[in-house]
Amino acid sequence: MFVLTEKVIDSAIDTISGYIVSVVSAETGKPIEEITEAFLASDAYMLLSDAETGYYWDTISELIDKFKMEIYCG
Repeated sequence: MFVLTEKVIDSAIDTISGYIVSVVSAETGKPIEEITEAFLASDAYMLLSDAETGYYWDTISELIDKFKMEIYCG
């Protein structure tokens, strides 16, 4: 039986973060290091990393769109 623990949530957040960074880096052509720094400072990451928001269960494409809006629109 699957149990949603803090460790599972943290792992999901880490995995999703890595995926978002790699996708946005590939789409923008910017270095992964630059995108990682921007993502870790973003509102999208803040929402994702807060287990109370439940963003780790939301669609990843929604988080990618939110992050891209932040880096394109400031």
